[in-house]
Amino acid sequence: MKGSRRFWVLMSAAGAFSLAQAQLYDFTVVAPPSGISGNLSISASTQGTLVGNYDQNTNPTGTRTKPGLFGSFGPTENVPVNVSLGAAIGGNINRQAGGAFRATVDGNTNTITFENLSVNFLANGPAVLPVTLTIAGQSFRTRNPDSVYILPSQGISFPIGTVNLSQFTAVQTGVGAGVLTPTVPNQYDFTAGVLVDLTLAADLLGNPLAQTIPFVLPLQGQVVVNGTDALITSLQLLNFSQAFEPNLDLPPFEFGLPTILPTGSTANLIFDLTLEEIAFSVDLDINLSAEGVLVSEPASLTVLGLGLAALIRRRTGRKSVRGSSHPNRHRTMV
Repeated sequence: MKGSRRFWVLMSAAGAFSLAQAQLYDFTVVAPPSGISGNLSISASTQGTLVGNYDQNTNPTGTRTKPGLFGSFGPTENVPVNVSLGAAIGGNINRQAGGAFRATVDGNTNTITFENLSVNFLANGPAVLPVTLTIAGQSFRTRNPDSVYILPSQGISFPIGTVNLSQFTAVQTGVGAGVLTPTVPNQYDFTAGVLVDLTLAADLLGNPLAQTIPFVLPLQGQVVVNGTDALITSLQLLNFSQAFEPNLDLPPFEFGLPTILPTGSTANLIFDLTLEEIAFSVDLDINLSAEGVLVSEPASLTVLGLGLAALIRRRTGRKSVRGSSHPNRHRTMV
């Protein structure tokens, strides 16, 4: 009897596997239509010094600097100036998205879970964004070229061209789950949140500006299940602002600063700065369309199924032997 009970427990487990409605799919994010559109900005605040790139031995015709607007300026003087340099990078972006994830669609509990989500929001290349620099601090003057920089307390701003947003990704780091609402057969509306690291990176004046932000990525849309295939579509607004204080010493770098009084020349300066704050502001529509393929039954379950089938055949065979008439069973002893 104990053996029989164990047998039927195993059979019940096998039935549970076959009747479960949870289905696991591997999804690929398809672009287009997947992508982002809207506004994104990065700002950076720094403190430090600038000095001309003059060197008496190696660059005697380079730019020299000195704080203040008046007074003597010796033929070899090149004095650091205390400044703060701010950068504002931002504008409208419209890029395609690519990536992959796994999702379990469970029509029995009306839930959806996400695993291994990884999305690149710059799948078709970096986004080119305009950049503006703001310089504040001590007023100063230069030689080679001769110029004066009168810096008000709010600083002086000027555009310097564009920079590339080289990375914008979301990589799952924790729970990803949501709820399904059945609409028509094999179709659901869903709302979910996935714990991710958002990473944004750009290169400013030869210095990489990068930050990883823990974030709950919101997703909502539709799930359509068609046997071995599935389709997830989601259109979601992503809106947040966040600032960080890395207090990171940047490597000294040279930059050609346009002259102000008079205009038309370039002062070649070396900046030695500390990155005090970096901030991100995102106001984007995220459009995701992902095609899914049913994941085959794990090998362990296949082995279990084969084992159960063999067990059934073995037990059935034993019953047949017991039920048959043995030729010597009814022999009469003489």
